Amino acid sequence: MTDANSIISAMNLSERRMKHTFGVAEAAKEIAKAHFPALDLKAVELAALMHDFTKEYSVERQLELCSQYNIELTEEEKANHKLLHSKTGAMIASHRFSLPTDACSAIYWHTTGKAAMSPFEIVIYLADYIEEFRDDAGCIKLREFYRKAMKKELDKTTALHKTLVKSFDTTIKYLISDEKTINTHTIEARNYYINQLNAIRF
Repeated sequence: MTDANSIISAMNLSERRMKHTFGVAEAAKEIAKAHFPALDLKAVELAALMHDFTKEYSVERQLELCSQYNIELTEEEKANHKLLHSKTGAMIASHRFSLPTDACSAIYWHTTGKAAMSPFEIVIYLADYIEEFRDDAGCIKLREFYRKAMKKELDKTTALHKTLVKSFDTTIKYLISDEKTINTHTIEARNYYINQLNAIRF
């Protein structure tokens, strides 16, 4: 497995995206320590640094990488190129930087989320949403929601799952208001964590 400096030196990101990336790395480590202390924090940091590695690549380059790594695309992904960087980033993390499988899976799913996410997948997904430099209204509200939930709830898992549901609700509402399609994995993720909360309540 590579080190952080090797990834950072290979990045070709705007200043704004770099700032976000470092924010995600810090948030991911904090979330991991709070909820999943068994996770390797070095691997968590590397996955966070890699999560948007190809975010600013051109569509043409993204599609080239999909072809190179035999990434099968759904019709939705072909129409929504913003979803491609998760997949291409995960492949580069694996093939070029030798990140472990669970780290690459976390990169792969960090945009849409999915049902029954692994601890690693949850950490990168949520860190991307609530890192301190995200300044759009939805991210700010979710960051504040998470902090309040962590103080209010006796069970940290409940606080985490409530935050995940809130994140999916926020994403879905935004996509509806913008008349965009909703990724099926996001819907399945929302329903899964709603059911997890209901199981705790009853």
